[in-house]
Amino acid sequence: MNMRRLLVVSLGVLMTGTLAWGAEFPWEVKLPFKEATIHYQLSGMEQGEEVLYIKDYGRMLASYHTASTSMMGMTTKSETVEITTPDWVSTYDLVEQTASKTTNPNKLYQREYNKLSRSEKKNFKKNATSLGAGMSAQMGGDVTQTKGSFLGYDCDVVTVKGMSTSYVLEGTDIPLKTVVSMMGMKSTVEATTVDTSSPVPDSVFEPPVGLTAEYDPQAEAALEGTVQQMVNSFKEPDGGATMQQQSGMGAMTTPRMDAMQADGVSADEQAEMMRRMQEAMKNMQQ
Repeated sequence: MNMRRLLVVSLGVLMTGTLAWGAEFPWEVKLPFKEATIHYQLSGMEQGEEVLYIKDYGRMLASYHTASTSMMGMTTKSETVEITTPDWVSTYDLVEQTASKTTNPNKLYQREYNKLSRSEKKNFKKNATSLGAGMSAQMGGDVTQTKGSFLGYDCDVVTVKGMSTSYVLEGTDIPLKTVVSMMGMKSTVEATTVDTSSPVPDSVFEPPVGLTAEYDPQAEAALEGTVQQMVNSFKEPDGGATMQQQSGMGAMTTPRMDAMQADGVSADEQAEMMRRMQEAMKNMQQ
């Protein structure tokens, strides 16, 4: 998982992702355009570019990411492709020449949701809708949600005080601009163009030449466990509060990071801790 996604998803999309639950479930949400190509510019700690291809109102996604990250005098390069279909999420690392895939989380959530009774479904939606507010409280009340626009599109604007500001396409999890500044590191991801008129070629959803995504049973088991835990919590009347307690997201704030630095925890160890936090938050957001 590249650092850009770590910062953006952890601090921005987590909070905005819960907004989509207000009227629809994630597996039902459609983007305002049938297909699009979004070009991003990455600057700051990570520099490079990313192109996001969208088809079928967001049911098909392909993200091509090329960048270099500088940290503590060291520079590392990353080149990845992530392809999302209604059934699978496949990730290809072109530097390491590795590839893996897991079931699309939306498919797992829908499957577990369909098992619930009518009253449990009602509880589920209520708790999912209120999750964002609960997370805001856990992060010290320093999260604000407003409305704005970027590149002519209505956006949900989420600001985590002293950490990040994200412009996310209204009611979706597609970020158009995110600025993150924490632990002395700053990263900006900004869409430069959103092309909704040019056809998206089918070829961008094909695996990179020479790589075959292998099913990852360990990642799948962890994902299924996360989904089942969340659904089992949210089906209860007080499931939202229970999930917030279990997540413990409020503990991973900037002061905690500063404390880790003081305790001699290396930047690599901190990055790994943040990566694990990001994975958990991304699963909840999806």
